[in-house]
Amino acid sequence: MADLREPIVSLLGHVDHGKTTLLDRIAGSVRASREAGGITQHIGAVEVPGPVVRKLCEGILRGDQMRIPGLLFVDTPGHRSFETLRRRGGALSDLAILVVDAREGFMPQTRESVEILRREKTPFAVALTKIDLLPGWRKATGTVSLREEIQRSGPEFEKALDAHLYRVAEDLVQMGFSADRYDRVTDFTRNLGIVPVSSKTGVGVPELIALLVGLAQRFLTEELELQAGEGEATIVERSDQRGVGPVSSIIVYKGTLKVGDTVVATGRTEPFETRVRGIYRPIPPKEGKVSKQRRLESLAAVRAAAGVYLSAPGIEDAMPGGLLKVVRTTAETEEVRAALTRESHPVAELAESGVAIYADTLGGLEALAFECRQRNLPVHEAGVGPVGRSTILRMADVKDPTHRAVIAFNVPVLPDALPEGEDGPVKIFRADVMYRAMEEYETWRQQRSRELQAQRRLELVHPAKLEVLPGFVFRVSKPAIVGVKVVGGTLRPGVRLMHTDGSEVGVLRGLQRDGESVAEAEEGTELAASIEGAVIGRNLKPGDALLTSIPESAARALRQQALTPREGEILEEVVRIHRAERPFWGQ
Repeated sequence: MADLREPIVSLLGHVDHGKTTLLDRIAGSVRASREAGGITQHIGAVEVPGPVVRKLCEGILRGDQMRIPGLLFVDTPGHRSFETLRRRGGALSDLAILVVDAREGFMPQTRESVEILRREKTPFAVALTKIDLLPGWRKATGTVSLREEIQRSGPEFEKALDAHLYRVAEDLVQMGFSADRYDRVTDFTRNLGIVPVSSKTGVGVPELIALLVGLAQRFLTEELELQAGEGEATIVERSDQRGVGPVSSIIVYKGTLKVGDTVVATGRTEPFETRVRGIYRPIPPKEGKVSKQRRLESLAAVRAAAGVYLSAPGIEDAMPGGLLKVVRTTAETEEVRAALTRESHPVAELAESGVAIYADTLGGLEALAFECRQRNLPVHEAGVGPVGRSTILRMADVKDPTHRAVIAFNVPVLPDALPEGEDGPVKIFRADVMYRAMEEYETWRQQRSRELQAQRRLELVHPAKLEVLPGFVFRVSKPAIVGVKVVGGTLRPGVRLMHTDGSEVGVLRGLQRDGESVAEAEEGTELAASIEGAVIGRNLKPGDALLTSIPESAARALRQQALTPREGEILEEVVRIHRAERPFWGQ
């Protein structure tokens, strides 16, 4: 049987549901194990080596049942980091833990996390956290198993636990997943396991780790086979380390990386080639001692899966969320450069009219582009880093006004970007939760569409019908001033008026009510109208019915608008009048 590497595990879930506390408990359990070489310090990761797993899961997992060398937890909890940290072919993580607060259940970010896991086809377990806050919980003295704790706490606790657990299971069913408490699941190919956990006391943590081991060995054996090939890694972040200088923290997920290797890495502007000068990891402090200064251990090589610091010329230009690969030949260098260039542009095709999307990393930008595709939202511009003035100027020229927007995911907006303030020509949506930014944009787009539609209707000649009231002639001509009643539609000054036989009357110059000018008059309104070109007794008389004279182009446009039933009737009446002479008028 081939040797296996450690599976890489991420934690996802809603904010404040206990992701960080759970990871801290796992790390604390490793340190407390005091096994030889118990904890290996990784950059951006917590490793649980095989001997420690066996010790933690004693009585749950037999030693001969474990074939993987351990587990590597990515130390950036949250669904955002899951999307940000990528490898060639998908998400960096092999497995995931969906963290759900037992009391709160599913929340917006929980649902978003499940959608991400579904999209990436990532096997996962559910950690039902904070069970120590449920009614009936009795704190155990010493270490007990989860089953023992449930029995010890009694029926009140078990009833409360089951109620909250099945509420979560029902939410998962609605999203297409069957789930039950881990010890009630007989087929993990069909059902998700939910593990109740108290991160505060450690109850449930061994069962959760044992379940992850089982999932890895059941579903990921081929993916975890150690490969003797060249190293590939994900770039986590950039930093400066005393005595070393600029470094990038990376997670090696494939092959071996050695000092002296030539690598190609994703850069902020384009992929670049460099040579590995040094590989480092922190030296854990001796038990009972706290060191203010992080001491580093120099390594000659590192094998997947591991997190380390990498020193190399120009490494400060590496892009967080980007990729790094060892190359041996010129041809391979060019091939990897081309591949990383393609992967640096997550939007396959930019649209002539669309929104701008910006994120802090390539992975975040890729996730944002995916969300836009899911919503059939075109993207005009995409980038990594802050939003500047030049982006705003370009977006102000986008043809569709509802696309004049920037969705900024976890990135700042530079001061010069909005000199006019938030009410400038381009709307910016800033958020560190992706679904929230997308929802805010959708709400704004719908509102903006309604405003634009109303504006277009104002600009078009609106369908209206009116009646000249008998006994209310105030002036015979130049202009004629008469009393009218709006019998349908909305009447506005500036339109031409015609009789129901199509003959022209004149131009409506103004409307007055109670001595005050009005901009428009709705159906049922009676008021005075001044009509240029009308002469009482010649082309206009009391009792006449008049219609707004609608140009043919306006009639076509109005047929695409959301008119009221009465407005639609008036428009069709105008169309029929014109079609008496021109059968295809208005088509």
